[in-house]
Amino acid sequence: MSDSQSKKNAKAKLSNSSEVLQGLFENGKSSLSEQFIRWKLWRKWGEFTGPSIGEISEPVGYRRGILYVWVKNASWMQQLIFMLEPLKTSINKKLGINYVKGIHLTLDRKAVPSDEHQKQELRQAVESLMKEGDES
Repeated sequence: MSDSQSKKNAKAKLSNSSEVLQGLFENGKSSLSEQFIRWKLWRKWGEFTGPSIGEISEPVGYRRGILYVWVKNASWMQQLIFMLEPLKTSINKKLGINYVKGIHLTLDRKAVPSDEHQKQELRQAVESLMKEGDES
């Protein structure tokens, strides 16, 4: 087997592995799936909302189905109030699941509630994965 062919096979395996991993995270059954979906939404915010909304807003929190979105100023907040339902529908459609049940707009990034239970679950899931990795 040539060197270039073995590199192609390695890339194919890596691609397949990443697709499997992404599928596991997106199916909602993994303990890390909510965090993965959240990361995906944060990372691709402009793609989910469109460029104009993506430039003047940013997701800053998520708790119990409520997405907290920081908005650049009060004028834009007023505009977005009328777009909340279509925005929620669009996000859920692009994610392929009913992840966002409501959207709360804020001008203060610090006004987002913290969920200690969610943080603890994430820590436990990561620790569990680390232990599994050590055993193999």
